[in-house]
Amino acid sequence: MSKERLVAFADAVLAIIITILVLELEKPSQLTPAGFLRLWPNYLAYAISFFWLGAMWINLHNEWYAVKTISTGTLWATLVLLFCSSLFPYATSIVSANFDNRAAQTFYGIIVLAITFANTNMYASVARVDMKISLIAWLKQSHRGWALVDIAIKVLGLLLAATVYPPAMLYSVLITLLFFVIPHQVRQWRQE
Repeated sequence: MSKERLVAFADAVLAIIITILVLELEKPSQLTPAGFLRLWPNYLAYAISFFWLGAMWINLHNEWYAVKTISTGTLWATLVLLFCSSLFPYATSIVSANFDNRAAQTFYGIIVLAITFANTNMYASVARVDMKISLIAWLKQSHRGWALVDIAIKVLGLLLAATVYPPAMLYSVLITLLFFVIPHQVRQWRQE
């Protein structure tokens, strides 16, 4: 399979997943400003999830641009990433409706980490096959060490959500998005 076909498939699946996010938004019981304001957790969870998936899509675009060779392992790693990502609208709708619920936030965190690890595995496959380097060497390229901090913050968010402060998981995704993912993409954009 060509790289272009795989990228087009991943783009299509991610576009559908992002679209499903908005379809899962709860409607206000009363069409008043107060009715909409009561749903602020829904809007927050939607916005974080939308931009997190969008940032992942941008990273895929930026990283796959230089890829020349893919393997069957890369195909499967991408399929696993898309499978985990397909659960994201479901997890987002649960956490939206149950913002302060420990189980809801823990489930959301498990899905976030599954996507994060699947994404890392996919990049490891690409690095191994296309660049002939290890994941550690890939992380050292272009200052990608922030990815390890990203994972650590999400794991901490999951632990806090499961034990003492349920919204910590959603906030950990927001923190990684605002302080690691987006700044990394801005640095890449400025280097172009």
